[in-house]
Amino acid sequence: MMYLLSAIVATYFASWLPDFENLIGIEGARISSVVSFGALNGFLLGPFWGAIASFAGIMGHVIIRDQSPDMFHLLTPFFVAMASVVTGLCISKREKAAMVLFSILILGWYITPIGRELFYWPWFHILVLGGFILFHHKYRNRTGNVYTFAFLLFTTLIAILADHLAGSITAAILFDIPPQMFASVVTIYPIERITLAFAAAAIVYLLIIALQSTLMESETFQDKVEHKKRDELFSYVDDVKDLIDKENSK
Repeated sequence: MMYLLSAIVATYFASWLPDFENLIGIEGARISSVVSFGALNGFLLGPFWGAIASFAGIMGHVIIRDQSPDMFHLLTPFFVAMASVVTGLCISKREKAAMVLFSILILGWYITPIGRELFYWPWFHILVLGGFILFHHKYRNRTGNVYTFAFLLFTTLIAILADHLAGSITAAILFDIPPQMFASVVTIYPIERITLAFAAAAIVYLLIIALQSTLMESETFQDKVEHKKRDELFSYVDDVKDLIDKENSK
């Protein structure tokens, strides 16, 4: 509960961080940087509690900041929570479920009239999904700092793109947005999303390195490792001894 409450409070205050403004060619558009915390909550708390932390933190911000929020802003916490679900599934080794969820969102884009007209708009989403599938099948089980960071970057990128796609589909349904506005960002939105994903992946990577260093330097942790090794060795010796005794008794 302490971790959950801490994540909610951190996400709420992260909602006040500077956003991306005047970058995507749409007047008045704003990309919230808090989506990075949606990915972080999923990594740290898993797909369920991470989504709750993201939803509660963002909803608190929406209610307090906007006295009469419109439907899109009321749905925004669900988009960030979806990013937590994606990273939570990946970190708990359920990457296939995350890829299925992301694929459904891509197909959902083509349900909208704008999606059928601008069929090429989610090109980056499809490219990232293909790259993640390739990485999952060929490199996921490899060890090393490079592969660890690549996994974190792919995961956060898919999570942040899931938030982006869900928000775009909802905006296309709720608002009368000209297709030209979506077309104007087709080469620019990947830069924004990569920046957010890189920030989230770097934070998680640094936390992992710090945790590993702390554990390895801890005498208590080392004692537990040695104790576990001795238990496994004694168990193995007992098994071998039982086999020898059975062979001798024949």
